[in-house]
Amino acid sequence: MDYIVVDGAKINCEYGSADSTFLEVPYDGCTIDDKNPVLESNLNIGGFVFCTVRKQACVFKALDKTWREPANCGITEGKYITTKSVLFCKERGMLSITDAGQNCVAEIDGMLVATDLK
Repeated sequence: MDYIVVDGAKINCEYGSADSTFLEVPYDGCTIDDKNPVLESNLNIGGFVFCTVRKQACVFKALDKTWREPANCGITEGKYITTKSVLFCKERGMLSITDAGQNCVAEIDGMLVATDLK
């Protein structure tokens, strides 16, 4: 399942020495588990401590202006990223989501689906 990514999610760079997070996830009118979901345009990401490509401290710079493979179920403000979304760094690294920050709303065939029906 491809979970919608929310504030507090963990992001990995294949060349970084530690996972990172989103620095800011603005409220867009929707919450999941009282957390804000992340839009595909959100590039406000912390550094990954050390870059093994540049051999120095990581200063993340997005190659593109948007995440690839966002959820099909877009809203007026844009589309949400999911656990299958990726983003590329100008220094060759590929960023991927290692923890969505929630496990109750997924995107399946273009629909938001509640998966944790307690």
